[in-house]
Amino acid sequence: MRMRIGRTLPPAGSPLYVQDILSGISGLFTGDHRVKNFESELASFFQVKTCFAVSSGKAALALILQALHELYPERDEVLIPAYTCFSVPSAIIRAGLRVQLCDMAPGKLDFDFESLEKKMKSRHLLCVIPTHLFGRTADVERVKQMAAHSNSNIVVVEDAAQAMGGSANERKAGTMGDVGLFSLGRGKAFSTVEGGLILTDNDLIGQALQKQMRSVDRYGLFDSLKLVVSAVALSILIYPGLYWLPTLLPFLKLGKTEFNPAFPIKRLSSFQAGLAKRWQLRIAELNEIRIKNSHKIAAYYTSMLGDFGALFPELLRYPVLTANADIKKKILAKSDELGLGISGGYPDSIDGIKELGNIFEENGFPQARDIAARIVSLPVHRFVKERDILSIVDLLNMNNELIYAK
Repeated sequence: MRMRIGRTLPPAGSPLYVQDILSGISGLFTGDHRVKNFESELASFFQVKTCFAVSSGKAALALILQALHELYPERDEVLIPAYTCFSVPSAIIRAGLRVQLCDMAPGKLDFDFESLEKKMKSRHLLCVIPTHLFGRTADVERVKQMAAHSNSNIVVVEDAAQAMGGSANERKAGTMGDVGLFSLGRGKAFSTVEGGLILTDNDLIGQALQKQMRSVDRYGLFDSLKLVVSAVALSILIYPGLYWLPTLLPFLKLGKTEFNPAFPIKRLSSFQAGLAKRWQLRIAELNEIRIKNSHKIAAYYTSMLGDFGALFPELLRYPVLTANADIKKKILAKSDELGLGISGGYPDSIDGIKELGNIFEENGFPQARDIAARIVSLPVHRFVKERDILSIVDLLNMNNELIYAK
């Protein structure tokens, strides 16, 4: 990767402003009251009975899985897309459960449903996790129908980590499954530096989650102060004129995807709940900008586009399949040189994670591996200007035919 000093777009961006940080600092003095208010606001907005705010999206998933396993202790398998964020298998291992994979549909970011139907016949299967990758909504309803027909109490856990504020078929993302989760990490649709949310309207799951939450620790004062410092740094360094600086600091691991089950699980801090004071307004504003920029990219480069009808999804990033892995490398190298913020997605399919060992069928997930080899994602956040879109489209046009990841 060539060192760049100068205007550099972050791959994704959810900015924090001075008033947000001041609200967060104010939240430090209100304690649990501010967190409970935030959870109540979320439950009301998403029209669910239960909402918990925790330290990360993977912490949210681990807690969900622990609660489900307590309800169904004879089941220990969790079925996930073979191409997804490494945090998902990390959370499964953290919960003491087993990872099972289903391949992707050719050229798409959703399950191969024919393969999924076969995988769901396992009597050890606890839950299935459809995932809204890059904000593109998965067909959760189809998964729920398949789970209902299985007559095996298979739970559908909706991974909406990248889709807060999104919707499909007049249903809000995060509310389509039996239980759902969001991530509030940096680079997500809405950020409190780090954080995660759990939503469910299912009484049984809600009670099991309530039991899990009784043993979850809170942030200490030192950790809360670290969050304040991180929030201030993020609010400054996320701007393209300065973003080149953290990209030169390897210990920040920007853009790095790691498999690490040894992560903390805590309740959301009152500082983070304070940061989220304007969450509804900020999500609406940021998603409107992402939709507009996605439309602009589509207008300049229509061959990337699938058939969305009258609607366009609230993308976190705009996913594209390049013609081959070599072209992907050329695009990413040129993007780094020009500071265009194009990302290479996750570095491998889940079966390629060495730490998981050789537990998966060899060459059993060809579509997931193909996606990992060829996918790039384009920035669509509020810092992306018209000139950036033109430069990105020019770069894509210079590198052979690209196919939109439907």
